[in-house]
Amino acid sequence: MKQQFNNHGVAKVQFRILALPESLLSIETKAIRQNFLSWMEANFALTTSQKFQLMTMPDDLQETLSQAIANSYELGQAVQFFKETTSKDDQPDLKDIVINGAETMANLDSNRKAAFVGQLAINIRYKVNI
Repeated sequence: MKQQFNNHGVAKVQFRILALPESLLSIETKAIRQNFLSWMEANFALTTSQKFQLMTMPDDLQETLSQAIANSYELGQAVQFFKETTSKDDQPDLKDIVINGAETMANLDSNRKAAFVGQLAINIRYKVNI
């Protein structure tokens, strides 16, 4: 069942993924790395706007983000995710997306994963219409 792309929905997807046995986790992380947009569409009930934003995301950011998310899951770590809810004064297409730790997490190799201490964090905040 697809989840909403909000705090609760992301938490449910992450809980499911982190509970997978190693063989299935490997399949999941491979899917994230190979086609991030397809993986997002398979797991989340995305709005038209959310699909558009994912489709127009720069390729290098999409690659870094997919690697970082997959590496986080392989380390047994959930991605720290926070998405504000919108209010009537918010501009739905104007938002700040703050991603911490993506480059470090994306560049981990198998030798460094065992010693890595850190976490990927994604925060989405809406801008207010003034």
